[in-house]
Amino acid sequence: MDIAIKRPILIGGLGLSASLWLLDIANHVDGSLVLGAIALGSGLWWLQQQVTPATPIPQQGSVKRDAIDRALERADMLIDQLLIEDSAAAAQADVYRTERDLLLDSLERTHLKVAITGGKATGKTALFTCLQAAESPSFTVTERSIADADLVLFTLAGDMTASELNQLETLVTDGYQVLVVLTKQDQYTPMDRAVVLDQVKQRVTGRGVRVVAIAANPNPIKVRRHSESGDITEFLEQPAADIAALTQQLDTFTAEPAPLVMATTLRHTRDLQQRITQELNGYRRQKAMPVIEQMQWIAAGTAFANPIATVDLVATAAINGQLVLDLGNIYGQTFSLDQAKTAAGTIAELTVKLGLVELATQAIGTILKSHATTYLAGGALQGMSAAYLTRLAGLTLIDYFENQSLLDSTELDFKGLGSRLQTLFQEARQGLALKDFVIRAIPHLPKPASQPAA
Repeated sequence: MDIAIKRPILIGGLGLSASLWLLDIANHVDGSLVLGAIALGSGLWWLQQQVTPATPIPQQGSVKRDAIDRALERADMLIDQLLIEDSAAAAQADVYRTERDLLLDSLERTHLKVAITGGKATGKTALFTCLQAAESPSFTVTERSIADADLVLFTLAGDMTASELNQLETLVTDGYQVLVVLTKQDQYTPMDRAVVLDQVKQRVTGRGVRVVAIAANPNPIKVRRHSESGDITEFLEQPAADIAALTQQLDTFTAEPAPLVMATTLRHTRDLQQRITQELNGYRRQKAMPVIEQMQWIAAGTAFANPIATVDLVATAAINGQLVLDLGNIYGQTFSLDQAKTAAGTIAELTVKLGLVELATQAIGTILKSHATTYLAGGALQGMSAAYLTRLAGLTLIDYFENQSLLDSTELDFKGLGSRLQTLFQEARQGLALKDFVIRAIPHLPKPASQPAA
C-alpha cells in the first residue's frame, strides 16, 4: 500500500506509534508511559458531563430589514463559494441569483397570502369558504399549501392537544407568522366558550401568537313561527357565520402588510441559503470520501503492523486528528493543530465509551470467519477494525461539518458526535454495509508472512 504522507499530525502520530511498538518489543514498555504519551501526543481528554439546557420556547416576532439584508448577503456569498468550489455549477448559480433578486423585489409586495391549516375536522373548509366570500382585495386565501403564506391561520375545534402544540411550535420555529383560530365556538355555552379560549391562550403563552374565536359554520337552530291563524311552524334556520374577531385581526395585518412580507422574505431567503449549502455539501462530500478512504487504509496498515492496543490508540488519534484538519479544510472550517488534536481525542474517547471497538471487532471477526478465514491470522482483525472505526470517525465528521455549515457557525462544539457515531455503526451492522466494507478491505491489507502474495 503506497500512500504519500505529507500531513503533520499523521507523521508525528504514526512516528510515535512506531517508536512505541519498537520500545514494547525491546523493553516491554510500561503502561503508564504509553498512556502519558497518548495524552501528550494526541490531546486525548475526557468529556465533561454537562447539564443540557432547557429548549427555548419558539416565539414569533417582528423581522427587521437589516436581518433580511444580512441573509441576502449571505446567500450571495454562498453562491460565490459554490462557483469557486464547483465550476460546473455556473448554470445553477444563475438560477440561485435570479431567485435572490426576486426575493429582494418581493419586499415591495403589499398583497398578503393567507393559508389555512390544522387538524382533521377543525373547520378549515368552512373558514376557507367564509374568507373567500369576503372577497378582500388585500389578501388571497388558500387551504392547500402554506409554503408561500405570509400568515397561517391555525384552526382548532377545542382545547389544544399536545400534537397540535407541536405543530404550532414547528411553524413558529420555521419562521411562519401564525394566528390561532377557534372555529366552532357556537358549540359551547358562553361560559364554556370563555374557558376554552382561556385554555388555548395559556397554551401559547410566550410564543407571541394571537388567538381568536369564531363560528365559521354554526349549527342550525330550531325556529318557531306563529301564523295569524294560530298555527305554529317549526323549522331549522342556518345562522350567519360569526368571524368578526378574525376579520378585525386581518384588517390590522392588511393595513400594515410590511412586517408579514418581511418575515416571509426572510424565511424564503434562509431556505435559499439552505439549498445552496446542501448543494455545496454534496460537492464537498464527493471530495471528502477519498480522503476518508485513504486514511482508513492507513489505519488498517498501521494496526496490522503494530497489533498492540495502546499503540493503536496513538495511531488512531493521529489519523483522526488529520481527518479533522483535512475534512475541515474541505468544508471551509479552519482548525488549529491543538483544536484538531482535541477533536481527535474526543472521537477516540467516544469510540471507547460507546464500546465500538469491541463491537466492531466482534462483528468484523464474525464476517471474516465466514468469508476469509486465512485473514484471521496476525493483525488482520485489528487492521480491519481500525479501518472501519476510522471510516466511522470520518463520516461522523462529515455530518458535523455539514451541520455546522447549515448553522453558519464556526464555534467548535462536538455535542452529538457520540449519538451519530453509534447510529452510523448500528446502521452498517444491521445492513450490508459492514459486510461489503470487509470484502473491500481485504485486498488493502498486507498478506501475512506465511502466505505468499498472489
